[in-house]
Amino acid sequence: MKKMFVIIVSAALALAAAPTWAALSDPYEIMSRYFDAIGGLDKVKAQKTGHVEGTIALEGTGLEGTFVEWSEAPIKSRQNVDLTILKQTSGDNGENAWTVDPNGKLQVHRDERSVNDRQVKLLMAQYEHLNRDSKSFTLTLEKIDTAAGAACYVVRITNTINQDTIHQYIDTASYRLLKTAVKTPNSETRTTFSDYRDVNGVLVSFAQDALMLPTGMKQVVRLTRVESNIPVDATLFEPPTEDVTDFRFVNGRSAENIPFRFIEDHIYLPVTINGKEWVWLLDTGASMSVLDSSIAVEMGIKAEGSMTGQGAGNLVQVAFADLPPFSLQGLEFQKQKVAVIPINWLLRKWVGFEVAGILGYDFLSRVVTKVDYANQMISFYLPDSFVYVGTGTALNAPVADNGFHLPLVVDGQYGGLWNLDLGAGGMSFHYPYAKDHKLLDLPGVDRLGFGAGGSSPTRDVYFKTIEFAGFTQAMPIVQVPRELSTGAFASGALTGNIGNTLLRHLVLFLDYKHEKVIVEKGMDFDRVFPRDGSGLQTAATDDGRIEVVYVAPKTPGEKAGMKSGDIITAVNGLETKYLGGILAIKAMMREKPGTAYTLGLLRQEKPLTVKLVLKNLFE
Repeated sequence: MKKMFVIIVSAALALAAAPTWAALSDPYEIMSRYFDAIGGLDKVKAQKTGHVEGTIALEGTGLEGTFVEWSEAPIKSRQNVDLTILKQTSGDNGENAWTVDPNGKLQVHRDERSVNDRQVKLLMAQYEHLNRDSKSFTLTLEKIDTAAGAACYVVRITNTINQDTIHQYIDTASYRLLKTAVKTPNSETRTTFSDYRDVNGVLVSFAQDALMLPTGMKQVVRLTRVESNIPVDATLFEPPTEDVTDFRFVNGRSAENIPFRFIEDHIYLPVTINGKEWVWLLDTGASMSVLDSSIAVEMGIKAEGSMTGQGAGNLVQVAFADLPPFSLQGLEFQKQKVAVIPINWLLRKWVGFEVAGILGYDFLSRVVTKVDYANQMISFYLPDSFVYVGTGTALNAPVADNGFHLPLVVDGQYGGLWNLDLGAGGMSFHYPYAKDHKLLDLPGVDRLGFGAGGSSPTRDVYFKTIEFAGFTQAMPIVQVPRELSTGAFASGALTGNIGNTLLRHLVLFLDYKHEKVIVEKGMDFDRVFPRDGSGLQTAATDDGRIEVVYVAPKTPGEKAGMKSGDIITAVNGLETKYLGGILAIKAMMREKPGTAYTLGLLRQEKPLTVKLVLKNLFE
């Protein structure tokens, strides 16, 4: 899971009915009438505190429950959401926004995007967007459109602080707010408002229905209680003073030099649950740890709910469950809430063995993690006692979206913030950045990218340099997506994803609590790793055969006449079952250019033989 949902609940003010209508062209005049109809801007500003209760349901997911909000002008807030399966608390104490996730982990939002979003929210709460001379906001009347069957003025609100755009649909007859459409670089939320009731002289929408894109999730909110200008305990707005402690080290304050397997540019760790050892993938890009759905059944773990989330490339259906206590070498965890999705089948195709789950944010955020790629060793430390000693580069990295966003530059010109993603094999630009910077048509080798949400077309492009954390790597391959997907890689807020084809040259220290990433040169910093020279992407079938799933155009695989769906039965006369499985076949395709293979194939169950000669695909 690359991204999880965000609960959005807000009490919307509506306008009293206006007796007549005449077309207006000034958006500021429309907004003025909006507040006049509600009783005047002064009266709205006089509402200093608020308390709201209600019900919330995510349609079609089985997730429903209650929420309660408290607020104090201009921006202090607290919201408790209880969906039975999942609980989340969030707030703002007037200095920072904060969240406590379903596993009780506190996150104070100090990253640049969150700070900018909060600044926009604060200024709007101070009604700066109504100022014609504002240096931060611009109001534009876009058109007359319809919402809920009524003609509406569509007022567009933009700002100079973040990339968000708000469209407000205001009824031309009643001046009620019937709909909003809020567009961000990552998503769009369309909310309709109805069932207006008088609360202390102000009309409030007690029925709010939101459609969240690209997931398509529908959120239904019904208010049951609304109060204003009531006493509110100021401590409600403060984040918890103590963070969750749901783990312990078996000896002391660390667990060091635990071997991991680095296979096909991914990190795999042994995890013990109920006395049985399972293989799990380590992934800083997973905003929540994940258990495979078939493994959950095998463990007797009940998954509940079903909602749409964002995988790496596309959307994926997600349920939730309680993972029993688990352990790694020298480190023990209490039970945790995890996402449940079908991932084992996909990973087993690429690596040939079962993978029970993904250790993501809920695991990594508890400890300081050291990853030594060259020696294939991982260490964990207690954050409060960890002291770094070394010559690495320390990067300030406020946690955002449950991960790290770090600066990186490709070829001295393609830069910005990139998502640090230990669950990604390769480097990848995000589609919006690639499109805006005219990277989509660069020459390279076409591939299919695979993730929890399925496959999407991409292209491996050869660049000259990567500059990261003060180090320069030469001759990197960075993937450029070929089309806009619905997954996390479609985000317009980031430049791209930092994957293991770069990170394997380094040693990393990940410190979520202190929001730092430390980067050292690894023993493999100058190593040139072998690359595929065939143009083939292969996978293991359920019955253990080796299937060609993609053949890149203008590569040795295509020249040999190979096609997607071919089954490789033999290499140089030796049956594949004696060669070591899918990993051995992939390694063969990374031998030096000029290496020749005679491949036995089955195509639609008919045998044939082809000759494949490897080459440097980027010459």
